[in-house]
Amino acid sequence: MNTQLVNSIIQMVRSLPEAEQKMLVKQVNQLFFQSSSHQEDSMDMRVSKDPEESIDEEAWAIWQSIGDDAVSGTLDNPSIHHDRYLYSKSL
Repeated sequence: MNTQLVNSIIQMVRSLPEAEQKMLVKQVNQLFFQSSSHQEDSMDMRVSKDPEESIDEEAWAIWQSIGDDAVSGTLDNPSIHHDRYLYSKSL
């Protein structure tokens, strides 16, 4: 998995209020344990409500590759100065 993507997700989660962080962690843990109980030897976390639903492997590969060739940003603290950078609003 792309390290930059994982770090971005972690930063996004940490920016949430504590109650929302706990709710998100609880939901992810439920998905993980559901997945591991159905597939004990697999760490595959794709959970489908319909077991007959097929997964488009090409689309999944494209989704997983997002960010692999991303160019690093040049702005300082983009998450902190989001409005200023995007909308020219002063802080």
